Amino acid sequence: MTSAGPPSPSQPASSNRDQILDQLSYLLDELEAERPWLMRIPQVQIEAKPMDSAPSLLEMYVEMARKEWSVHVSELGGATAPDASMESLSSVIDSIQLGRRNVIEHLQGISSFEWDDSKNRSQEFISRFSFQITQSDGTFLKAIAERLHESVIKFNS
Repeated sequence: MTSAGPPSPSQPASSNRDQILDQLSYLLDELEAERPWLMRIPQVQIEAKPMDSAPSLLEMYVEMARKEWSVHVSELGGATAPDASMESLSSVIDSIQLGRRNVIEHLQGISSFEWDDSKNRSQEFISRFSFQITQSDGTFLKAIAERLHESVIKFNS
């Protein structure tokens, strides 16, 4: 996330809480931007593995959904993953987004005191946890982008 410089006097500084929630929300926007493009890729290319040892694109997104629910949502004591089909890329993307919304809603429910008190252990946990999530997002998205770049994609009309 880039910064446009310090806020102007008429524009309040964004809180640490807002910045973290914005960063975590980025994945929702990224997946929604990818969706129309990904839905044009034939299913055979979504499920194909470049090598036996490498996951397919579908498997990469399924792993992202698994981590969102079993690590990120679970760490916050949130809901368990819904019984969703992981056979279509669209349903997997829906699952990832639902998990991320669960994480964001949980973090939005934390009091301002816990977000802003640097002596509070919750604030340290929130910062570390959020950093780990954004690092995980970046790793997944980079691997997917590399796979797409290396693939010879043929689009459905």
